[in-house]
Amino acid sequence: MSQKNQSLSTHQVDEPSRTEPLGEQFEVKHVRSASLPYRILRKAGRSLWFLFKNTAYLAFILCAVVLLFLGLDKLAEFALKKTYLAHVYTEDFSMAKRDFTQPRTHYDYELRPGVSIVHNQSKGNRFEYANNAGFRDPRPISVEKPADEFRIFLTGGSTAFGLGASGEAAPLTDFYGIEYRETISYVLERILNVTAPIPGKTIKVYNTAVWGHAYQHHLFRYVSKLRRYKPDIVVSLDGVNEIHPMAAPDDDWDYFKQGQYNGVLREILDYNGPGLASYLTLWLKNNTYLMTLIWQGADFFQGLEAARWAHKGALAMEESQQQAPKHSREQRKRMITDNAFTIVRIVENYHSVLENDGVPHIIALQPLLYLSKKPRHAIEQKVEALNENRGYYDVQSDHVYKYLVERILERAQEKRFFVADFSEYFDDTSEWVFTDWCHLTAGANYLIAKELANFIKEHFLKQPLSGWDQIDEKNSFFWHPVSTAEVVYAPPAETAETKPQNMLTPYPAMAEYASRELAPTDKLEVVLDLKHKFTLNRARLVWGDESSVPNEWVIETSLDGETWTPWARGDKTQTDNFSWWPGFEYYTTNSAQARYVKYKPLNTETSRIRLRALSVSR
Repeated sequence: MSQKNQSLSTHQVDEPSRTEPLGEQFEVKHVRSASLPYRILRKAGRSLWFLFKNTAYLAFILCAVVLLFLGLDKLAEFALKKTYLAHVYTEDFSMAKRDFTQPRTHYDYELRPGVSIVHNQSKGNRFEYANNAGFRDPRPISVEKPADEFRIFLTGGSTAFGLGASGEAAPLTDFYGIEYRETISYVLERILNVTAPIPGKTIKVYNTAVWGHAYQHHLFRYVSKLRRYKPDIVVSLDGVNEIHPMAAPDDDWDYFKQGQYNGVLREILDYNGPGLASYLTLWLKNNTYLMTLIWQGADFFQGLEAARWAHKGALAMEESQQQAPKHSREQRKRMITDNAFTIVRIVENYHSVLENDGVPHIIALQPLLYLSKKPRHAIEQKVEALNENRGYYDVQSDHVYKYLVERILERAQEKRFFVADFSEYFDDTSEWVFTDWCHLTAGANYLIAKELANFIKEHFLKQPLSGWDQIDEKNSFFWHPVSTAEVVYAPPAETAETKPQNMLTPYPAMAEYASRELAPTDKLEVVLDLKHKFTLNRARLVWGDESSVPNEWVIETSLDGETWTPWARGDKTQTDNFSWWPGFEYYTTNSAQARYVKYKPLNTETSRIRLRALSVSR
């Protein structure tokens, strides 16, 4: 019993010793099981903190980069405002960031409304801006045509636009530019309003041309945009922009993929790598001052285009001299024939669309230096020696253009639509016509405008041509008689720097003729001897400033310097702002045969004369 009790007692004593480790083990397992969510939360917290910390760091870096970029952009804006652009965009400086052109999916591209398209100040002209529709015209245009307006559109490429000298020829011509009043559109408007006025209406000719545009652009742009403005007549002056696509040695040739900027746009719309890179580059250029400063205000769209289009022809031509030709002579001949046929059909389609809209249409084919047989002016000799765009790929540009002109003329005769062929128009002209391989001088623009005015007057306005409309001696329209004139009389100059000879220039300049204050008995007039007899139909006056413009004035002419005839009159309400200073331009059918020219202020409160330019011409 005692043993049993002892045994029991021993068991009871030993039991805790056996169960204690079990309890400890159970308690340890319980603690480990409870710490798992804690560890998960702790790990998640650490991950979230790491993510937050790195996100915040990246956000800080990103913000720092953005702020740095914005700071640099602000500095670039400040730097740009110290350049000529501050004088160009006085109202909306953000336009300084914009390219001259902007993409248009229907017809490649066009001028950006409000952009400054002419900076050349060598002629004393103001900056020029594209109007609200993107036309080269200082006047805004409404979609709804006023009842008293007869509306003419001049479409075309850079020659119709009035580009002046381009490429390597620009330095040779001292960067010769065409100001607005020297464009074909402006001259055409002035001539028609003088020689063929329409009762109750004002004739307005808008320059809707865009450099680089070809007939495919004219067709699509008219259908998608220009027809909304309801033009009464459309004149299309173009041709040489067809040479490159027509000459392309492409087995898979497609005219509508040969557009000037089509390659850039096609890549962008395809969302491929080069396209997205191009789009990003264009976006940065057009939305930041920094990129504008880096590219020095250049049109980057044209830069992208140049690598894809403009220089391919010349490069391929050079390569063709070193490598075996890819196509045989017969294959190339067939290619060019087929390509020309396609372009001619587009010209015909363009005309048909206008005809269906009831809009009279003139297709004008522009001149080409290499095709012209004219005696070369000294400047044209230097330009021709450059051989710019002389050939494309393995063919000569004059041969290609001549072939295209012949095909267009043939089709026009078959389908009976109007073509004004200027391709060899200046063959009998020895004066300076070509500023480069295809662009024209102001004198050449005047003659083309005069011929187009005759065409419109006779065929569309049904008015007979007069003696003034005749063009007998083309060279005489280029002359500036005042350049070699002698000042017979002018009131004494105020200083030696303001001498009368300062006004004997075709274009106004900072140097002016300023007379001293005159006594009541002194003659307030200027008399010039032109040295020879000239036929005069145009005059231009540019004064020193607004205060020097007389209330009225008269220009008189004479053959002998004794008998004077009033020829041109004007008043203070007729001044224009084409130059930096007030000016007056006179066109008339009342031709004057004159050797002497006299300018006289009338009804003026001032007793002195200040003129920057006094110019007369045929």
